[in-house]
Order: sequence, then structure tokens, then C-alpha cells
Amino acid sequence: MDAVSAPLVYQRATGDVRITLDDDRGRPRLARSYQSGSGKLRFPRVASGMEAMVLNTAGGLAGGDVFSLEVDVAAHALTTSTQASERIYRAEGGRASVVQTLRVASGATLRHMPQPTILFDGSGLTRRTNVNLEEGARLTFCEGMVLGRQAMGETVNTLHLRDWTEVHLAGRLVFADAVRLDTADLARTGNPALLGDNLAFGLVLHRGPDLAGARDSLAAVLRHGGASVVAGILVVRLLAPSHGALQDELARVVTHLSGAPPPRAWQL
Repeated sequence: MDAVSAPLVYQRATGDVRITLDDDRGRPRLARSYQSGSGKLRFPRVASGMEAMVLNTAGGLAGGDVFSLEVDVAAHALTTSTQASERIYRAEGGRASVVQTLRVASGATLRHMPQPTILFDGSGLTRRTNVNLEEGARLTFCEGMVLGRQAMGETVNTLHLRDWTEVHLAGRLVFADAVRLDTADLARTGNPALLGDNLAFGLVLHRGPDLAGARDSLAAVLRHGGASVVAGILVVRLLAPSHGALQDELARVVTHLSGAPPPRAWQL
């Protein structure tokens, strides 16, 4: 087979990040900080607790790229974030794959707050997130999705998105959320039952004391969403007209629920 007729071989990126936080004589100890491939970790100085910033040095995810994140909080409190919004580029020869596994022990706290993911026209993403909480664990989790970069005048007309999130509490499945957006769905997103005129959507999950009170108090904070308590988890769903509006709303909600400001990377 000559060079002209040879099939294209695309270069793929693979990233893997793993973090474990436990206790050392009453102080938080970073027991594991593993990074490989395009996955990198940084630990910004913060006033209290510990913050882990996840980076993808590939500059985004394209078709066939794989990224995995594993976080174990055995004690104390950890905040995980990303340096910037992950970008999902046009898929050529496959879809990008992301797998996230989060575990929180009793008495420990995790705030998982990546910046919203940007989906480009023609992109493909399959993401699966598994959250495992022990009784007495605290969690504030958020994820956001944005269709294109509004400031650049981009529109998304073709897409393949599969996003699955599960929460297990004391070994029992208490929450599952599945999002599917395909090219045919995008043609109907103006429907009020879908996105309406919005270009961004988000999910916040919270586990802590007095969930009913937290839900009711969110009325003063929410501008683009609603909240309910499902099987011991406070679920907040957001729809926003733009990336900025979604990120601002996420910041207000997670600050209100966790009692702490957004991660440092959000403030840069």
C-alpha cells in the first residue's frame, strides 16, 4: 500500500490523574498524587483545606482521546477543579472518553468543581462519573456544559454526547442521571422542554446536613434553575443563556451550599 492510499493514523492523547487524601496525626496528608500522559496536577495555596487543580496538557479532547480521574477523600476536606474549561473538539475517528471515580469517606468532604465543558461543533464525548459516599460524607459536586463559544459566534449543529452520573450512598444507588444530545436533538433544542433559548446547562449535587433547609434557602440564589431533594441528595439543575451566566450561577450555588468560595482557578 503506497503512502497516498494508506489510512490516516491519528495521534491520540491519554491522561490519568489519581488523588488520595487521608489523615496523618490529625492533619491532612496527600497519600497519592499520580499523573500520567496529558493528565497533570497542581496544588494552589489556599487559605484553608486543600485544593487540587487538574490540567489536561493536550489542550482539549478530540475523537479517540481518553482521560480518567480518580479521587479518594478518606479524611479532611479536598476541593478539585480544573485550570480552565475542558474543550471537546470535532471528533475524527471516534469519540473522546472521560471516566471519573469519586469516593468520600464518613466525616470527609469533597467539593468537585471543574469549570464548564465546552462542546464544539462536530464533537463527540462519552463521560461516566461514579460517586461513592459513605454515611456521614459531605459532597458538593458540579458539572456544566456549554454549546460552543458564544463570544466567537460559534454554533453547534452536529454533536454526540453521552453523559452518565451515578451516586451511591453507603453502597446503595440513590441517584442516576443520563444526558443524551445528538445532532437530531440539537435541531429541537429551541423546544421549552429541552434547552429553549439557552446554550448552557449544569448539574449540582450536594450531600450535607439539613438538605430541605438548603433547598429552600436556594430560592434567594437561583436565577436559572430549580432544586429538589432526591433520596438524601440535593439536586440542582441549571439552564443558562451563556457560558458566563452558567459559571456565575454555579459559583453562587456552590458557595451557598458549601460555605466556601469557588476554587481559585475560577477566580483567575
